[in-house]
Amino acid sequence: MNDNINGLIKEDASLHKDCNLCSESSLKVGQRTDYGAVIVFRIGSSAEDSWFATLSPKTGGDPEQDFTIQLMPQAHLTHFCQVSNYPKLAENYGTAFSKVCNAMAGLMAAENKGFKVTSESKEDAVSMATYGKCTNWKEKKEHLHIKVFPFRGDIGQPYTVDSSFGRKEVHKDSGTGEEFVKMKPVRKVMIGKERFEKLANQLISLLNIK
Repeated sequence: MNDNINGLIKEDASLHKDCNLCSESSLKVGQRTDYGAVIVFRIGSSAEDSWFATLSPKTGGDPEQDFTIQLMPQAHLTHFCQVSNYPKLAENYGTAFSKVCNAMAGLMAAENKGFKVTSESKEDAVSMATYGKCTNWKEKKEHLHIKVFPFRGDIGQPYTVDSSFGRKEVHKDSGTGEEFVKMKPVRKVMIGKERFEKLANQLISLLNIK
């Protein structure tokens, strides 16, 4: 294997003073970040095996129904490939991710009176998505984070990796001749205080059952 990729995989993952996620990584469950997110889950006993999850105060979906949970390693990892260097961290990722998805699905199903194991309609389905990216490009090399959110409404539009995205109507700019497809804009909005606090308490309860 190329020595340079080994250098990336084994890169120093100690906390960075100028990283906001590093500063959040020591907070306890129930505490709030400077951004206003709430720590809803932690797993692990050291930086080499720990993940933490936050409930964001904003959503790109419907603030009355949707929410986003962000999952991050405590260590300042910047690339997915680096997780392989910490076997217990990789193991705990599986546990953390599955628990976050379980809790989110449970809350979505509880709010959906028409929920069935197999939904007959898109509207009654419990649809979820994850989003995460990484790069070693200096300008965008940042603390690894993965988002989990309900995949519906404007935030549930087909994405570039979806086969349905390739079936979208293609338009052409009359001036440049450049091709493009139309998508609805997605804007982050604040979740109401009462609902946000209720969600935080529910998630803390669901995610921290021993």
